[in-house]
Amino acid sequence: MGKIAANPYPGARAFQQADYAYFHGRDADSASIADLWLTNRLTILTGPVASGKTSLLLAGVYPLMPAKRTSLLPAGNLLHGMTFPFAALPEHNPLTLALLWSWSPGDIPTRLAGLTVTEFVRRFMQVGEGPVYAAIDQLDAVLLRPPPGVWPSWRQQFLAEVGQALDDHPRFHLLLVARSSALGQLTDAIGGGARYVITGLTPDQTAFAVAKPAKAAGRSYTVEAVTSIVNDLGGTTVSGPRDDGATFMEPSLVQVVCRQLWDDLPAEVTTISNHVLGAFGATDRALTAHCALVIGQVAAERGLTFTTLHEWLRYNFITDDDTRGGAFEGMPATAGQLNAVPRSLTDHHLLTVNAEGSTRCYRLLADRLIRPLKLAQADQSDALTPAQWLAAASRDLALGELDFAQRSAEQVRPSPNPDVPAPTTRQKAQAQSVLANVAYQQRRTADALPHYREAAFLLQASGDTGGAAFQLAAVGQVLLAKGDPASAVTELRAAVERAPSDLGLQTQFAVALWQYGDGAAAARILDWVLKSNGTHSEALRVRGEVLADLGQASSALADLDRAAPDRPSTRAARGLALAELGRHHAATREIDQAMADAQRNGPVLLYAARVLDLAGDKISARERAREAIDATDPPLSPPHRELALRLVGD
Repeated sequence: MGKIAANPYPGARAFQQADYAYFHGRDADSASIADLWLTNRLTILTGPVASGKTSLLLAGVYPLMPAKRTSLLPAGNLLHGMTFPFAALPEHNPLTLALLWSWSPGDIPTRLAGLTVTEFVRRFMQVGEGPVYAAIDQLDAVLLRPPPGVWPSWRQQFLAEVGQALDDHPRFHLLLVARSSALGQLTDAIGGGARYVITGLTPDQTAFAVAKPAKAAGRSYTVEAVTSIVNDLGGTTVSGPRDDGATFMEPSLVQVVCRQLWDDLPAEVTTISNHVLGAFGATDRALTAHCALVIGQVAAERGLTFTTLHEWLRYNFITDDDTRGGAFEGMPATAGQLNAVPRSLTDHHLLTVNAEGSTRCYRLLADRLIRPLKLAQADQSDALTPAQWLAAASRDLALGELDFAQRSAEQVRPSPNPDVPAPTTRQKAQAQSVLANVAYQQRRTADALPHYREAAFLLQASGDTGGAAFQLAAVGQVLLAKGDPASAVTELRAAVERAPSDLGLQTQFAVALWQYGDGAAAARILDWVLKSNGTHSEALRVRGEVLADLGQASSALADLDRAAPDRPSTRAARGLALAELGRHHAATREIDQAMADAQRNGPVLLYAARVLDLAGDKISARERAREAIDATDPPLSPPHRELALRLVGD
């Protein structure tokens, strides 16, 4: 496993008032959350949109966690690693992989793919005797808007894995961070735990949040200046009912105002007075610029003009009497715009969303944004950079917005705007990888191939040989899936030559050799992999299948039992090994279960045909062999197709 720092957030990063302004009104919250995390197996931190949950976690809670006698993992992120070539990895849950990779960012993804959350945590439990503390941030990104296709099943599996890890490891302490609207789904899926709810900032907390970072950076506010900022933000109240009549201010908008002031202040100004605020700190100007920036970025990402999106916002979210309006989310649009639009505006803290059951209603984040939103104007100097386009593409890919991810990745190219930097070679390679991943997710494998090849070329040109190896592995895997093992062997050989110590790539190379018809060579490579790491689950699984195919039944069962076969093809291979040992009743149970889970799987059907043939049922064996020849999910390799044809002809 990659090395985990004892405390990945010691103190803070390079100080930036804009990033952490709101946090300094949250000292009591930070201490309370850290205490709950230390003393409870499961802690759930919730709050409304833009309440500062992520900043509170990173800048407030993490520095309070003990560094001795414990393992503290970096904050987990389910949107991690989207520029890595999906096809380069064996079958896996991308949500689980994203979490594990963000918990262990120095690790190699081929070592993480296929691990469950509980298997990953077990490795840390084996290292020390103290607790393991882990957090998952922005969990609502998955809970509140699962994409179509296979993602709902991945989400269900992922949440089950998280719950299983809590059940399996009494020393595992987990902190989950999500919007309040996701709390019901979260507790239904994982269970209840200690809960902590944060709101907006009170006026006193806002004053503290404004003044403390400035003092740490060598500047100070006069009391009058702080009061002016608080009063000017007084209408910035958090959405939702309040029983105590208190006023709460939006932390994200406090950040916006402080950031604008900090950017505009001359270096020689060390005392911020009302006079300085009058010259540099106009709140309306800061909030108007914020609205314009968000509208411009979201419009660009979603293929809209600034004017179109601006007018849509004004029409739907500001009433004729200048109060906040609202729009209900439909399927697939909200007030005429695809749901990806209001969701992005929510992520950028211009809108908020209230959810009750399956009903979601969007509103402007705060009353204080009504006038700034009306005044916002397009600024051509705010064109998106290659880094911003790439970030948008990665996030959309993670959230299943595949068409938008493709569009954003295609924008990572030289801009006619001289103020926008040209993309680096690495950024161009990452964009190609995203385009390939989109095509791969959409099962357009022929379209994925040239993008993976171009990414490999660009990464090799930039000196990233390891990165190029993974792209070449993706090419090989796609070719293997297309029924071209000869070409796949060539590409995967090139991949392992660039990263010979990567056991995951060596295992994939062995699979290609096996599918090409050289099972003996595949077994030798897998022997070497397992000599290097005897618990490599994927290598155990593959070697078990190869040995069953070669008729080495006892050795095959030893591997497959250790690998805990949970895939249809692996279960079917175990059935074949049992049949080769004459245990036909047990073999039939395995084959029947495998076929129930994968009715169009070529290898599974061929294993079934071979089991029936060994049992003496030649008629049924021929029927299964014919089905195997016609199967497409996945199809048989050429050598195995020849074997199926022989069974049909016998």
